[in-house]
Amino acid sequence: MVYLLIVLATITRFIPHTWNFSPVYGALLFGGAKMKKRDALWFPALVLGTSDVILTRFVYDFRVGWGELFQIAAFVSIAMMGWTFARRCTLGRLAVACVAGPTAFHLISNFGVWLEFHTYPASWGGLVACYVAAIPFFGRTFASTVLFAGMLFGVQHYCSSRASNVAQRRLCTAEHAENCH
Repeated sequence: MVYLLIVLATITRFIPHTWNFSPVYGALLFGGAKMKKRDALWFPALVLGTSDVILTRFVYDFRVGWGELFQIAAFVSIAMMGWTFARRCTLGRLAVACVAGPTAFHLISNFGVWLEFHTYPASWGGLVACYVAAIPFFGRTFASTVLFAGMLFGVQHYCSSRASNVAQRRLCTAEHAENCH
């Protein structure tokens, strides 16, 4: 089910939307928490890498370069943040991951932009300028991560709590039936 969620979130990249506001980031956190660690690395890399190549080459009509590897690494870094939930999901851990995931994505992906496109000077000042120029995109990445990760983990928590309550009621009903005979 988590694999399908990541594929569906990736497909939304082909639907017109605000730049960097996507369910992909929340799905990556959720996938990182629910998938085997190895799968949480290669699966998003494959699916999002493929979608990036298709979008870059055929939708935006840009060339695909080696900088694409930074973009893939940035996506995988978000899934790795999901590992913090593998054993236990708390609101505090979710908050930290919702900040750390987009921050890692911002730092890694924009470092790749700075290296590959030469839009900014090849200096410390050029790198800082690249990061500063990308702040509006970071804000949208952060907002969408909080929104979609909150929804996914919230729904999962609600469903597991509900299933636990149903199981507990069945157990109580079974114990009550035994006491009546």
